[in-house]
Amino acid sequence: MNIELKKVCVTGAGGFLGSSLCRELVSRNANVVALDNFAIGSPKNLEDLKSDLEIVTADVRDIDGLRNHLADCEVVFHLAAIDNRRTCQRDFPLAFDVNVKGTSNLLSLCSEAERVIFVSSTMVYGEPRYLPIDEAHPLDGYEPYAVTKIAGEYLCRAFQFNQELRFTIVRNSNTYGPGQTRDSLVPSLIIEGLTQKQIEVWTPSVVRDFQYVDNCIEGLINIAESESTLGETVNLGTGIGITTGEFTDLICKKLETTWVDLQKPDPVSSKLISDISKLALLTGWKPNVSLEEGLTMTIEYYRSLIEHESATDKVS
Repeated sequence: MNIELKKVCVTGAGGFLGSSLCRELVSRNANVVALDNFAIGSPKNLEDLKSDLEIVTADVRDIDGLRNHLADCEVVFHLAAIDNRRTCQRDFPLAFDVNVKGTSNLLSLCSEAERVIFVSSTMVYGEPRYLPIDEAHPLDGYEPYAVTKIAGEYLCRAFQFNQELRFTIVRNSNTYGPGQTRDSLVPSLIIEGLTQKQIEVWTPSVVRDFQYVDNCIEGLINIAESESTLGETVNLGTGIGITTGEFTDLICKKLETTWVDLQKPDPVSSKLISDISKLALLTGWKPNVSLEEGLTMTIEYYRSLIEHESATDKVS
């Protein structure tokens, strides 16, 4: 399947990943419906695209509000979610409503779609029993965010059984890049280094698989276009693990600054490294932007942003 000229719905389109996906889909001549309730995502993230796609304000919890917008969509990328772990812990009813009930609403309306891409997370694996983690690893995630994503995965299978839903589950790893919200891990480290000249790190020993946003978007579209991924669950990442401390070291070298360990451990999923060999086998996809290149581009984005804000403050 070629995504060109397909009618494609992206839920959570106002977020970092959603807006990046919309931008790439537009560049590939897809007819994009960008759907978001804009409670977390921002319309500003789609400002440069507003003449090239249809922006819809809708909430996945409102099935009637979704119905008309999904009726003739051929491909659906379901990204809408409460994905902040702390928010999910503080307000689990909200996380459940959006991530589980909202997903159920969406899937129930997608029986005619050629493909639904459900974006899950490597957090579903919990504390790994082995590394790198392949798709056969047990789903040991137990914190609220992970539990809602596990539920979403099983909902895909239930709707496949009930109404022959054509889906692919994507277990996404930590994604970073220009445009990500400042409270996310990578932007917060970079901005602190740029403005405070020292970076505070809570969990330097935690190992993550950090992927640049362009790699992630390319992977998602390859997955949607490939018949070999139909009904499959695939990991999407780099296959390379790095500790938060080592990652911060790279930032510090580029910014000529230092970091300090706050010694506030996070016991959840201390090591997450994706085995991406299945996705490579099914689609031929591989990440093209290296960690070094991605980090350099991300730093320059936030450096320019801060310099622009500083200049604006001086003028005002």
